[in-house]
Amino acid sequence: MKAVISNFSIFKTPFFLKTLPVILIFLTSCKIFYKNNANFYSNTDDILRKEIISTSNSLIGSKYRYGGISPSKGFDCSGFTYYVFKNNNITLPHSSREQSKIGKKIKIENAKEGDLVFFKHKRKINHVGIVVSNSKGHLIIIHSTTSEGVKKDDILNSNYWKKRLTFATDVISH
Repeated sequence: MKAVISNFSIFKTPFFLKTLPVILIFLTSCKIFYKNNANFYSNTDDILRKEIISTSNSLIGSKYRYGGISPSKGFDCSGFTYYVFKNNNITLPHSSREQSKIGKKIKIENAKEGDLVFFKHKRKINHVGIVVSNSKGHLIIIHSTTSEGVKKDDILNSNYWKKRLTFATDVISH
């Protein structure tokens, strides 16, 4: 008696089709997890925002230095934001123009503590600061200025800064 081996083959399902249900279940569970833990993420963002403001406040009085990124040598505006965010585990480039491309653009009136605000001169971004508070008619930021170093300013009540104010970005919860 001879054994017969058949060449009959069952349609082979491509790998991605086999894994698609697993991927869909995973993504769905992530969505459910996120919805169930939205308050956790919101609270984490709030804590981080407060830490950023705390770090910023601790540097008030530091001197200005072009290209500076340290409290001992001084800060330029983007070096200040770079340093503050780096010390809170967020990496930013060291240029206000490049920092303006990071995160989600938001309207000035929606800026929260820890958000970045950008200023322009002759249509180019040339300055950045960190929002401390934003309430009707008052936008308090901490930034490093050439004339006074790291300081707080109410920029909506400053003729110099108000006319240069361009937009804000959220690099924390984007």
